[in-house]
Amino acid sequence: MKVRLFFAFVCVISALFLVAFGLVGISAATQPGYEFSSFFTDSVRTQVFAFAAGLIIGLVVLYIGFSYLLRIAPYLGGISLALLVLTLIIGHETYGAQRWISLGFFQFQPSELAKLTLPLFLVWISAHFSGWRKWVVSTLVALCFIGLVIIQPDLGTSIVLLTEFLGFLVVDGINWGVLFSGVYALILMFPVLWEKGLRDYQRRRLLSFLNPYDDTTKDGYNLIQAWTAIGAGGLRGKGLQDAFFLYYGYLPVDYADFIFATIAYVLGFWGALAVIILVCTFLLGGLGYAFFVPNQIQQKFCFMALCAWAVQFVINIGMNLGLMPITGIPLPFISYGGSAILMNTVMLFVFLSYRPEPEAHETH
Repeated sequence: MKVRLFFAFVCVISALFLVAFGLVGISAATQPGYEFSSFFTDSVRTQVFAFAAGLIIGLVVLYIGFSYLLRIAPYLGGISLALLVLTLIIGHETYGAQRWISLGFFQFQPSELAKLTLPLFLVWISAHFSGWRKWVVSTLVALCFIGLVIIQPDLGTSIVLLTEFLGFLVVDGINWGVLFSGVYALILMFPVLWEKGLRDYQRRRLLSFLNPYDDTTKDGYNLIQAWTAIGAGGLRGKGLQDAFFLYYGYLPVDYADFIFATIAYVLGFWGALAVIILVCTFLLGGLGYAFFVPNQIQQKFCFMALCAWAVQFVINIGMNLGLMPITGIPLPFISYGGSAILMNTVMLFVFLSYRPEPEAHETH
């Protein structure tokens, strides 16, 4: 138990430091004018509010425990699917995508909730179905989640959900022959998915990382500006007071998709390296915690959550460095986004919510 608590402590401390780095980057990226005025911009306040809300909900999650969440997983999954459908009907459109539902004071993104409810739903299915029924039901559920997100369209989140589902297949012991057959089928379908499943701008963004200088004013512009920001940061960074490259808006989406480049510009090479070390510490701490969780059902959830976090960390940092295609995946705990920081915080507490079941006492 002490070892498990140690790894839980590592996860929580790493996440807190990642949030702190994120607040620095968001502050630099969202200054209202062309000079530094205040650390607590409106965006920073929103991020802190959402993180605090996540902490409150997380404490409730710790109190009720994972076993209770597992019992209500189908209801949570149903609510999540209903919200995804509602998003397509009344959702707020930004950058050509319909992903947000306006709650007046807050723009909620249901696809962020789906990152939590899908793995919960899948482990519930694993506990209540067996044989071919388990695989059929879990596949149908996953396809519903992924399909509704792709329609928005949100390629980045659909990749995360697909990763969670693939993680579920691996950890739940699907026949490797079946798994590789499915992967082979996807490879054969790739040309059709590329032409029919993606919009023109998505295809251009995915290919732009191969040679951004082919189109320096449109599709390659974001990556070139990210490289410029990372290089300009040097070893120690420009600091919040002199982040003029950000103040003048030369780095697009510097508060979300390219937050890593923002941190490298403000805090330099050492700040960017610290983020990478914290990410590795967080993931290794999570892996250690999952290994020592006695409950197999929660172990499966932990593995899927780690897969989701890992793919987001790798793709976001990779696309900032030009090593991965630009897909619009946020950096967990760091990128600006109330829904994202809220749900990542709640997911962390669900991840850490193991409680031993009370022993039943016989009555005489």
